[in-house]
Amino acid sequence: MTFEGAAVVRGDLTSPQDCEKFAAGLDVIYHLAHTNSPVNSDQDQAADVLANQIPLLNLLAAVQRLQTKPHIVYFSSGGAVYAPKPDRVRYTENDVCGPLSSYGIQKLAGEHYLRLAALRGHLTATVLRVGNAYGTLLPQHRMQGLIGVAINCVIHGRPVRVFGNPANVRDYIHLDELCNLAERVTRATEEFSIVNVGSGIGHSVSQVLQLIEDCYGRPIQIQRIPACGKWLHDWVVLDTTKAGRDLGWFPTIDLRSGIQDIIAKWQREPESSRPPFEPATQQDVVPSFGVCT
Repeated sequence: MTFEGAAVVRGDLTSPQDCEKFAAGLDVIYHLAHTNSPVNSDQDQAADVLANQIPLLNLLAAVQRLQTKPHIVYFSSGGAVYAPKPDRVRYTENDVCGPLSSYGIQKLAGEHYLRLAALRGHLTATVLRVGNAYGTLLPQHRMQGLIGVAINCVIHGRPVRVFGNPANVRDYIHLDELCNLAERVTRATEEFSIVNVGSGIGHSVSQVLQLIEDCYGRPIQIQRIPACGKWLHDWVVLDTTKAGRDLGWFPTIDLRSGIQDIIAKWQREPESSRPPFEPATQQDVVPSFGVCT
């Protein structure tokens, strides 16, 4: 099967054979395979490891057997790997890591396995510690991706679920700018490197929802779920000096413009081509754990 010139291969990263077939002949691998979120990853930590760490290790083992030494671009988390920072100074790549969720632990462990593989000469790797990416509508039942989920709820007149404290601050980065940076790290400049990807500007959940309300022009209904996600970081804003200095990358899309663009794209779509709204069920609040494929 092909899509816009790309071959689509379906497989299972828990299968060493599938990993080897996938990795054979590839010079660059973008790794975005991850399930669960900071909100629900602690529900079953053992399952979280099986769903996320084992598939990555299978892929790294396949790369070692193939001896092709590809460059792996690993999408980590800029919001979940760092330790809490009371001084409210933007995080640099050298700041202390201290995840507060199994999700963050798995992302950080993935970074270390890649570092080890690079040190042993099996591959090169660039880790992108990405802030809160947005830029498209997301299913309402998702527990990650505040802006895409919230706008989908708002345009369908449904309440927006808010996990944890609405005063929590995050760094939001538009998908267009994330993709631009991802293209810039296709070739390795170091055996192993880590790069923050964010706007450098923090917005609280409440501020984000207010922006969405202002841009759409209708009030937002909010469904608070404070017990779910109560251990989330209360403040994460990223310093992207390294990306600018080493890669010539500078974010330019402000949050209001990015939100307006999502809404405008939806409004331009013919009603017949808009995807149907899929309401969340009770099971979606604490979803089951699946295999990362």
